[in-house]
Amino acid sequence: MRTTSAEPDVASDTGIDRARDDLDDFLEDVRRAFGVRTASIRPLGHTDLGRTAGFGFSAASEATFRTQAVAVGGILVLPDTAGEIRPDDMAVAPTIRFYASHPLNLEPGRPFGILCLLDTRPRLLSAVESLRLAGMARTAAALIARQRDAATLARMRTELELKEALIREQAAALAHSRKIFERASAAARIGVWECALPDESLHWTDVVYDIFEFPRGSRVDRQRTLACYTAESRKTLSALRSRAIAERGGFELDAEITTATGRRRWIRLTATVECENGIPVRIFGMKQDITDEKNLSDRTRYLAEYDAMTGLANRSSFQNRLAQLGAGAPSGALMLIDLDGFKQINDTFGHAAGDACLQETGRRLAGICRETDLVARVGGDEFAVLLGGHFDRDDIEPLAGRVVGALRQVVERDGRTATIGASVGIAMAGGCTPEEVFNRADAALYAAKAAGRDTFRTYEPLVARARPLPLASG
Repeated sequence: MRTTSAEPDVASDTGIDRARDDLDDFLEDVRRAFGVRTASIRPLGHTDLGRTAGFGFSAASEATFRTQAVAVGGILVLPDTAGEIRPDDMAVAPTIRFYASHPLNLEPGRPFGILCLLDTRPRLLSAVESLRLAGMARTAAALIARQRDAATLARMRTELELKEALIREQAAALAHSRKIFERASAAARIGVWECALPDESLHWTDVVYDIFEFPRGSRVDRQRTLACYTAESRKTLSALRSRAIAERGGFELDAEITTATGRRRWIRLTATVECENGIPVRIFGMKQDITDEKNLSDRTRYLAEYDAMTGLANRSSFQNRLAQLGAGAPSGALMLIDLDGFKQINDTFGHAAGDACLQETGRRLAGICRETDLVARVGGDEFAVLLGGHFDRDDIEPLAGRVVGALRQVVERDGRTATIGASVGIAMAGGCTPEEVFNRADAALYAAKAAGRDTFRTYEPLVARARPLPLASG
């Protein structure tokens, strides 16, 4: 639904009426471009300039924010005005919840009005949309300037000359707005794409060419473009696209591509299906290079899940997987490993040697236990190995013996030597809770330490009652 309104005209003239029609059309385009309930031009002392496209709001409510806009003197964005509504306006529906405005200037620093965006729901205004609003404010100022001068121009030019002048002014203002938008898009690595249906012909802006590293302006076809996507991304894209066309909707997808020069990139793709008479005729949207964002996200996730010293899973990842293993699992096991003599390495050779020892331990442990479910560093010199249900005791104890043997190390520095080894405690899951599995493995580790270290023990629940425990030895 669309309505337009204006305060009383100063003069009635065909040229003026047409200028106002152009302004009304422009405001409707602004409203649609930003997806808001209302787009409005409000004058500052010029009673003949007020125009509105969309649905109206309470004059008192709007005046509250207009006062703020005048005070700011530049672009004003209120993402959620809930805290700024006057109590006596709360009963007036609809209520303004989002407000954005930009001054209209014919001369620098001398605003004569404001271009406003209003909506009944809170929302944000991106940097690109802010630039676009500024460009549209210039367009509005140009249109209003032409409207105000229409009476004089009507006496000096014919109707055709007036129309041509308005078109030229609009074209220049829109071209300038488009230039700003394109610069902002390039800075944000966002390009616009369109695919005509059903012939699948593509149209790209320069940024999309740059993302795929195709020569700008070269002919591109959909099959060549799809070949850049990884198999998984291509499969997901195909499914989402087909559904969007069938449902006359849209979608968003983060996809991995390989550019024409072999670079690996991640892009964020948005798509909307456009129909004519209910028939899909084109699909269009934006493509943005999010490689840096993806790399940062992957790095953050890696740091959250892995130990930076050894590259093994960290304690947090271990606890999450232990919860899965111990949640009533009928089989599976946990090995806890503690280095023997590690403190001596730090005290004798320093922490750098200790760090190198931990790294070497991580490499050896990962190599021996490569077929297990998880190998983790859970403390300073403490490690853990989770074994799934495909391991039984006959497999696990020989593996523990190999771990003990592989982790024996002799460290030599400046004519001095020190030896480290490992003690291992084993607990079978057998339907235990995560806490029970861990405590049993810890008790078995204690028993291995008590037995002289450099060995392993397996927890035996039927005979184990107190520490030190008479557990099975390795």
